[in-house]
Amino acid sequence: MEAKTLRPTAIVTGASSGIGEAYASLLASKGYDLWLVARRTDRLEALGRKLAQEHGVGARIDGCDLADRERVRELCGRIAREEHLEILVHNAGFGVHGQVGEADPAKLLAMADVHVTSTIALCSAAAPVLRKRGKGAIVVVSSIAGWLTGSGSATYCATKAFETSFAVSLGKELKPAGVAVQALCPGYTRTEFHDTPEYAQWNRDSVPRMLWSTPQQVARRSWERLGKDGVCVPGVLNRAIVAVGRNGMVSRLREKFRASRKKA
Repeated sequence: MEAKTLRPTAIVTGASSGIGEAYASLLASKGYDLWLVARRTDRLEALGRKLAQEHGVGARIDGCDLADRERVRELCGRIAREEHLEILVHNAGFGVHGQVGEADPAKLLAMADVHVTSTIALCSAAAPVLRKRGKGAIVVVSSIAGWLTGSGSATYCATKAFETSFAVSLGKELKPAGVAVQALCPGYTRTEFHDTPEYAQWNRDSVPRMLWSTPQQVARRSWERLGKDGVCVPGVLNRAIVAVGRNGMVSRLREKFRASRKKA
């Protein structure tokens, strides 16, 4: 299914579902050849066939676990040689719920590898290629959680804060070369993020419907603001949460809500 053409290449990690899948579909509609990265190759192959048929683009499939540092090193070596690379959307990520010392430390470290280590590695591989081309973009999918804190999500919030800060600083480094960098920070999004054992007791209905976005809405907003905003927070209410969250108010309210639920 791999195709060598003169079309620009867009790499999307975590492309097997959710925001990654939505972004891959959007980029295919814009005429980009795709390099789809995720662990679930069966889903990537199905998505690649679908987008190739609908848009006539090439679709390369790469079954890589970004928590595996050796696999990431190999992937980065190939990215550094991709002359037609124009866009990197680093969307891969997951959540681990539970307090430090109670949550599985191996899972917390794997999450940190995906959110922190692989972010540094992939951007380090892509940046020289984009600098040489003098154009292109990197989107690091973070979260509004990067501005929040709370028991049960200490590592997740911290790694998302890193991704946001890293992307903003990287944007300053690459702007002189004509390369845009965006920290994409969605809020609650209707994906498979919460369909893991860690969130088995969590109820989506506990979050007001007005706070939810679809993956397609998030991808479209990111694309619209790419090159305009170093930080993109889709949704008016999410932007309000971030504005308030910066002074710690939202985090304090979250803790009070969590404590009241425990008492109940």
